[in-house]
Order: sequence, then structure tokens, then C-alpha cells
Amino acid sequence: MGSRLLLARSSTLARSLATLAASTLLACSSTSSQGNGPTTSPDGGGDTSAATEAGDDGGATADAADSAGGDEGAFALDSALTDAAACTQLNIGILGNPGANASSNFQTWLQKSGTTVQRIQTTTGEPLTAATLQPFDVVILDWLTRDYTPSEAAVLATWVSAGGGVASMSGYDDNPTDDWHANSLLAPLRVAYSGPLRNGPVTDFATHPITAGLTTVTFNGGYAISDLGGTASTRAPIAFLPDASGKVTVGSAVQLGAGHAFVWGDEWIEFDSEWSTLPEIKQLWVQVFKWVAPTNRCALVPPS
Repeated sequence: MGSRLLLARSSTLARSLATLAASTLLACSSTSSQGNGPTTSPDGGGDTSAATEAGDDGGATADAADSAGGDEGAFALDSALTDAAACTQLNIGILGNPGANASSNFQTWLQKSGTTVQRIQTTTGEPLTAATLQPFDVVILDWLTRDYTPSEAAVLATWVSAGGGVASMSGYDDNPTDDWHANSLLAPLRVAYSGPLRNGPVTDFATHPITAGLTTVTFNGGYAISDLGGTASTRAPIAFLPDASGKVTVGSAVQLGAGHAFVWGDEWIEFDSEWSTLPEIKQLWVQVFKWVAPTNRCALVPPS
């Protein structure tokens, strides 16, 4: 009786630990398959399918569940728990001021999704240095206060090349003088905001981890994104608006060295009014951060 009772209790404990491991893996997933580590794909993960990632996570969950079967499984379970614990909290820096419309929900939502968020570079007198960027895994280029110098752009490029992530927005003021401040920082990535103001919504997406499952995203008074050419980075157009010539790119995924950037031609994806009516905007941001974040940073887990 004692041996059977001990085995029953051991089996119950193993199943409980397996469930915990599976849950933890899903909530704190590594972004290594699409993150900023060096890859063999020239577009830095743009050709890696979401299905592959789902298969990786599913396999980890299955391994954890199988581990309840015996002593051999206990070692697999221990390994799964170690892998889940390896991801670390994502630290986000927002450069510049918020757009003209209310956007308090954006930063709050990021924090409630398991990240730390700090807004910086909100006045014209703050230099952009390596020390400025050092605390962050990803920076968002919001309503920037000025053009940046080539040396500051080089600082950002070096940080991205080493594995940092960028998400850039535009379209705040309907005035290229103010709206295109980000171009001074994006130059080493070989993309730039350009052209007249355009309106959406965006319903035309290329296949990419950032756009998986999207059907419509707000675009209200933003710009096209030009490819500046060259081999310094790899650029993949991923979102489009119709144009007299066919269509223009308004969303681009960029790899520079070991780092990734998402460049979007509008800023309405951060406004409270859009978050309350278009749930796909939250989906977009989850997928953006998963793709641009460095390897082994925890994925966003949005509040229910």
C-alpha cells in the first residue's frame, strides 16, 4: 500500500509540475526564432513562419506533459522549467512626446503586459548617447522633438546592430518638418518617411510574423516609407496602401546587423480611440515586439 500511495503522489506531483511548465512557457516565450540574434535568413526572420514558432512552443508543452510518465521525464521537465525561466523582462524606452490625441492606454497596456516602460528625449536639449540607450531592449520613436545629428544616428545604428530593437511612427503634425524627425535616425537603416499624407485603413499585408492574422489597421494621415537602397540593412515591405501607380509601402520590417526595426507611416496605432475599437492593433503590437525584441526577452502577455 505504501509503495502504491507514494507512486500515486509522485505521479500527481509530476503532472502538476508539467502543467506549470507548459503555462510558464506560453507566458514567457523566448523570441530566439525571430529575435535579434544572428540568423541565416537574410531578412532576419521575415521568412520564418508563425507556424514554426507555434510548433516550437507546442513541442515544449508536449515534452512537459510527457514528463509526467516516469523518472526520465523528470529531467525533461527540469529542462523545460529552466528554458522558461531564461527569458527576461522586456525594457522599453519611448523617445519623444505622445501624439496629439490621448494615448495613455498605450504605455499602461505595455506595462500591464509585463514590460517596463520609460519615456525619454522629450525636450530638444537631450543628447542621444550609448548610455541613453543602454537600459533598453527596444526603443519606440514617437513624436520626436528635433532632427538628430549623424553621430547620434550612428549611436542608434550601433545599438541596433548589436541586437537592439526599434519601432518607429510618424504623421503627428501633418507637416514634414516635424513629422520626419525620425528620418535623421532611420538613415543608417536605409528607410525614410516620404510623400504626401495618406489615409487608410491598411488592409493589404505581406506575409510576415509582424502581420500574421491581421486584416485591418488604422492609418489616418500618415506617410509612405521609401527604401533608400544599399546593403547596410535588409528591408522587407510588409504593409501597403493603394496608389495611382499601384500601391505604396506604409509598413516595413528592417534588419541591421543583429537588430530589427519596425517602421510604420502613421501614429494612430498608439491612440486610445483606436485601441477601444480595433483589437487587431493590440495584436499588431504584440507581434511587433516579439519580432524586434532581442533573443530571450519575454513576450508580451496582454491583460484580459
